[in-house]
Amino acid sequence: MTPLYLHGLPGSAAELALGLPNLPVLDRAAPSFAQLANALPAGPLHLIGFSLGAACALRLAALAPNKIGKLTLISPAAPLELGEFLPKMAGAPVFRAARSHAQLSVLTAVQSTLVRFSPARMTRMLAKGVSEDEAQLITSKPVQTAVQEGLTTHKATYLREISAYVQPWAQHLGHVTCPVALNHGKADTWAPIEMSEALAARLQNATLHALPDLGHYGALQATLRNIQ
Repeated sequence: MTPLYLHGLPGSAAELALGLPNLPVLDRAAPSFAQLANALPAGPLHLIGFSLGAACALRLAALAPNKIGKLTLISPAAPLELGEFLPKMAGAPVFRAARSHAQLSVLTAVQSTLVRFSPARMTRMLAKGVSEDEAQLITSKPVQTAVQEGLTTHKATYLREISAYVQPWAQHLGHVTCPVALNHGKADTWAPIEMSEALAARLQNATLHALPDLGHYGALQATLRNIQ
């Protein structure tokens, strides 16, 4: 089974340095999920999605079930309509802004400028309110680089997928037929573990692995180190 990694947003392949740097990365530059699914290589594929990359992986599994053999989802961002998640999400202001194209464009322009000139400052802002171990991961060089590239090199993917994410898409979950492993830190302040619990209840063949004391990037590091 061929593995393909779907990075977080904002993010890039650089975040793989936390645990499995040589994992192949899916190019998500296609203008739509349908076109991205059509361009997938022949299966069976093992899609490994982190955060909003997990949301993309679920859509691809629904669109191309004949190509996807299994999903490993890390700190997955579930459809917002499945629960009252936003009050528990550190990135809630971004997702609220994403419901307006104009607001999202302005916010992303500000973020892109900040991260271009001071990626360290940007990640320090992202690390507020998390555990010391999680803060060390968020402010590490791999994550700094991933966030910087996500808001510059991969900016178009970020804007396209986050705009799609805040719209209802739970209807796609019923078309995901492959086995799904949900790996989620109990201390995640970006995507609360209730998101994986909601996904486990909706997917046909899902197993939830709750990771005690780990946050968003802590779960990524732990899972990457144990990918089969």
